Amino acid sequence: MQSSSSSPGGGAGFEARVRSLPVPAPLLGSLLAEIDDIAELKCTLRFLWYAAQVKGSPKAVPTATMEADGVLATALGSTGEVRRGLRLACARGTLLEAAGRYLLNTPENRRAAARLTPASAPGAQAPPPEPVVVERSSVFALYEANVGMLTPMVAEQLRDAEDTYPSEWIEAAIREATERNARSWRYIATILERWASEGRGKKGHGEPGRHPETLTAADLLRRRRPPG
Repeated sequence: MQSSSSSPGGGAGFEARVRSLPVPAPLLGSLLAEIDDIAELKCTLRFLWYAAQVKGSPKAVPTATMEADGVLATALGSTGEVRRGLRLACARGTLLEAAGRYLLNTPENRRAAARLTPASAPGAQAPPPEPVVVERSSVFALYEANVGMLTPMVAEQLRDAEDTYPSEWIEAAIREATERNARSWRYIATILERWASEGRGKKGHGEPGRHPETLTAADLLRRRRPPG
């Protein structure tokens, strides 16, 4: 499955550096033929987007995160529809819910779910679920502090940028956009694309004097890569 930094509507297609996410094969085969409810399909796909960002195992996504997701609420029209889509995915057996989290329904995750929901005495209160940490880079924090709220779409665009550019370039581009009072991801992306094509370090491109030589993103990444 491909994750685009902008909507490919209107025949624009995906960008050249679009990031791909893993999708279980049956979802594009037998399950695709069986799922006839758009809420179930969209909730399943959005879960896979979140799960791909979770570091470690199990790749569990908090129930609250799914139900509060603005992309899903916009796509389906209401939070109630989001909950309904998630219930259908669990009823089909694509997803499972345990201790306030959703997981892909695999043998490994079923064992993990059993550990997350240990047997307890009748009437005993279940312990609160441990938080699931989705790694957030310093770039995310810098964006929120200087540009604005980190929406799911912007977070996806930032992750794509981290796969393409050195982190110091992204941080410098955010700072330049802030200094110019042009606080938008579009402006930041334009700076990065210009540096990638023309090099960073020339007068008028980024921070004059700090980088006396012109370097492309590929050049800088090659220099940082350990030999061998």
